[in-house]
Amino acid sequence: MMALTSPTTDILLAFAPVPDAVRTARHALRDKGLSADLDHTVSLLTSEVVGNAVRHAGPLSPTAKIVFHARMSDDHVRVEVADHGPGFDPEIRHDTSGFGLRLIDKLASRWGVERTARGCRVWFEVDRRRGRFDRG
Repeated sequence: MMALTSPTTDILLAFAPVPDAVRTARHALRDKGLSADLDHTVSLLTSEVVGNAVRHAGPLSPTAKIVFHARMSDDHVRVEVADHGPGFDPEIRHDTSGFGLRLIDKLASRWGVERTARGCRVWFEVDRRRGRFDRG
């Protein structure tokens, strides 16, 4: 018998919008055994999206949390970060000093922003199967 899909690992966390949230998310990825080929890129982009949620989510109530979800397989990772902030339109160039969204745009296989009445979710995917990570 042959499996049609590779096994996946999910991580689901909720944390306060504090700077330490970035480290918590990166450590969770590492602890679940992120593939060596994907580790650096996924950790970097995770730092960006979680850091942006901490900085830009707007005033959160004392009980509001940032939600982090990652689904990992051997060659593909999807990360989602949701908060109660107003979100943003990725097509509009914002006056920001950082390069985070440019990094996401260059390094992620796909990414997007979803705004709802409940807040904002930023997601990205890194897919080694696209050949972008070949080092041979």
